[in-house]
Amino acid sequence: MFRLVDLVTQGLDAASLRHKILSNNLANVNTPGFRRSDVDFSDLFEQSASMPIRTTHPQHVASSRRQGSGIRIVQDKATSIRNDGNNVDADREMILLLENQLHYQAMADVITRNLGVLRLVIGEGR
Repeated sequence: MFRLVDLVTQGLDAASLRHKILSNNLANVNTPGFRRSDVDFSDLFEQSASMPIRTTHPQHVASSRRQGSGIRIVQDKATSIRNDGNNVDADREMILLLENQLHYQAMADVITRNLGVLRLVIGEGR
């Protein structure tokens, strides 16, 4: 259960970073030569599949935090939708922001539900 909460917490951090990046894209929609950026999560998913768990004592709770975040910010240099070199599409950025917000809310709900189960167990079901 703690491993899941740790993984989802990393997802929340990544979604928060993505929100900042997408908001920056939207803020620069009229800046000549601005290139949009986004967050690449592929390394994060690969790392979460094969995560080693180490403890210093057999009765300690295992921590699933990793040193590397597995998240990269990538800049889109391939596309250009305007003559001034700016490649930000405001409509697309708004859709990506909404999608990211939904992911964030879903992950927050997963943590809330898992911690609710833990509260229930600690309170012996009362």
